[in-house]
Amino acid sequence: MFDLFWELRRQRSSSDAGDIAGEAAKEAANVNVEIKALRGAIDKLILITRALWEITAEARGLSDEYLMDKVNEIDLRDGKLDGKLITAIRQCSSCRKTLFKGHDKCLYCGAMDATLDAFDRIDTDPFDTEN
Repeated sequence: MFDLFWELRRQRSSSDAGDIAGEAAKEAANVNVEIKALRGAIDKLILITRALWEITAEARGLSDEYLMDKVNEIDLRDGKLDGKLITAIRQCSSCRKTLFKGHDKCLYCGAMDATLDAFDRIDTDPFDTEN
C-alpha cells in the first residue's frame, strides 16, 4: 500500500515538473520574440540616425570628427566617458525635492522646470511596464 502511494506521489511530482518546464519553455520563446523585435527596432533607429547625420553633415558641412566630439561631450555630462547616457537626478529649483523623470513640473510644489529639453521630457524607462 505504501508503495502505491509513493508511486502516485512520484508521478504527480513528475507531472508538476513537466508543467513547470513547459511554462518555462513558453516564456523563453516569448522572450526570444521580444529580443528579435527589439533588435529590429534598434536596427531601424541606427539606420534613421545615420541618415539624419548624413543629411545634417552634408547641409552644414560638418565632419565626423565634429559628431564624435559632440558624442563625447554628451557622454561626459555624467562625469564618465563610458558610452552611456545616464542623466543625473534633478532637483526642483524652488523646493529642492527630487524631480521625477519625464515631468516638467515639480510634484511637490508645482514649480516648472525650465531646464528640461525635448529628450528629458520623454520617459524612456525600459522597465516601466505600466505604459
